[in-house]
Amino acid sequence: MNNTKQGAVHLRLLVVSCLAICLAICLGAAVARADALPPSDAPFELIEADLADVQTAFAAGTLTAEALTRAYLERIKTLDRRGPRLNTLIAVNEQAAADAAALDAERAESGPRGPLHGIPVIIRDNLSTLDLPTTAGAAALRGHEPLRDAFVVQRLREAGAVILAKANMSELTLPLGRFSYSSAAGQSRNPYNLRRAPSSAADAAALAANLGMLAVGTDTAGSLRGPAAVSAVVGLKPTLGLTSRSGLLPTALSIEVTGPLARSVRDAALLLNVIAAEDPSDPRTADPPDRPADYTAGLAEATLDGVRLGVARAYGGAHKEVDAAFTAALDLLRAQGAELLDVKLPDVVLDGWELVLERLIETEFRDQVNAYLLHTEQGMPHSLAELLRMSASPLIAGSPTPTPPGRLDAYRRALRSPGLADLDYLDILSRRLPAARTAVTALFTEHELDALVLPTMLCPASSLLLDYDESYHCAADRDPYQPAYLASIAGLPELTLPMGFTEEGLPLGVSLVGPAFSEARLLALGHAFEQVAKVRRAPEIPDAPPPVLETLPEED
Repeated sequence: MNNTKQGAVHLRLLVVSCLAICLAICLGAAVARADALPPSDAPFELIEADLADVQTAFAAGTLTAEALTRAYLERIKTLDRRGPRLNTLIAVNEQAAADAAALDAERAESGPRGPLHGIPVIIRDNLSTLDLPTTAGAAALRGHEPLRDAFVVQRLREAGAVILAKANMSELTLPLGRFSYSSAAGQSRNPYNLRRAPSSAADAAALAANLGMLAVGTDTAGSLRGPAAVSAVVGLKPTLGLTSRSGLLPTALSIEVTGPLARSVRDAALLLNVIAAEDPSDPRTADPPDRPADYTAGLAEATLDGVRLGVARAYGGAHKEVDAAFTAALDLLRAQGAELLDVKLPDVVLDGWELVLERLIETEFRDQVNAYLLHTEQGMPHSLAELLRMSASPLIAGSPTPTPPGRLDAYRRALRSPGLADLDYLDILSRRLPAARTAVTALFTEHELDALVLPTMLCPASSLLLDYDESYHCAADRDPYQPAYLASIAGLPELTLPMGFTEEGLPLGVSLVGPAFSEARLLALGHAFEQVAKVRRAPEIPDAPPPVLETLPEED
């Protein structure tokens, strides 16, 4: 081989060697980079995702608020508007994806505002929102656009939340024979059984079906706790005065509250962090003692060992599967070290609807609704009398979703009410309510209780009226909402948790009721129960879209 050829061979060998070395270095660097990155290339699991999952994905750059919002919007389109037609949402924010994109840009520039930054939230339709109509389910209020957000909605926006949609509800809160039916939107369905109702509002059902991350609802006589119980989600009715009611189309403000709904106790606590704040427009919120800076602070070390719980045995006998699930929940609490003591509740609580709530709601409803409607736009009802006239008109009465007769009768009774000067009503405010609160509070002191424990509802989700499920059963002489009246009348906090399912797969709830402003303690106890019970599971909904986000959704 001549020198020229030999030099060429050596040159080629040198080049190959250099390339091999460079390739090895590059591969090593790539492996090192891969090891340094979080395991983020896996598709994001949308179903049952919690705030920690989402914020981790946000931080890793594998998920954006816009992508998350678009994923929920796609599920809403597929499950709520088409397919099984759950019909849990009365209005959807068409600007939600754009709002989320703006929050993504803000995160990139200055970081997140907090745990709710970029999180899609559902709002019950009796809470005012600037960017969506507020009807409380009344067709006569279609198109009503309030001039300002409800205080709790304002707090959510300030925390960086995305207002995703408004939830359907029993018209002006009380079902009166038609659970989660409204003339504005029609009948909502329970995702665990499409022939059952999602109780008195559909916000919890929307969360159960994974149509949003969080929700804010309202509670007068169980309308937050009942929906949570029959949809296997967590619901907290706060102490009267912990959260604001300004911007609420009310039912009875002497007992009504706003509160969080979530798929886990921790997420409910994070939501409560945002909405529990003093509101100058709601003087009642100035009464609470110092609010905790963080309602999640005690969750990690929470335990049931040594906890003293009062068992309300009076709430039973209406449905054998509810009774069996409650007994199993008590056994689990006892096995975790809780001490259970039977307690006797006062009659004013056990017979709360007849002795207190019916007259109180009927009396307050007219004047409080009048005050809200006074400032509605031209063409809208400006009083309860006008709301009744429009709701009973041929235009609505002859529509596919007329106002229920029970709702119309309730309007008429409220209009005939003698008003706030009624002697029986004044007796309720001045004597019966304080006496009930004193008697229930005495139970905590006398028995040194951390909480009372009771089934949230006496029966599983009720059947739809026009698609009746013959398998539904509840003892004829029992009011399924009876347990809810305890916390409503006493003005105390109640945390509702999933406790089991019937043989047909219908969710059942258990409640912890605590002393006034003991939300942090209740959430800690609920978290401890949730971790060992592990009850929550997503419904099996036909025609559901894929459970993961394989890629980030693109803009339309």
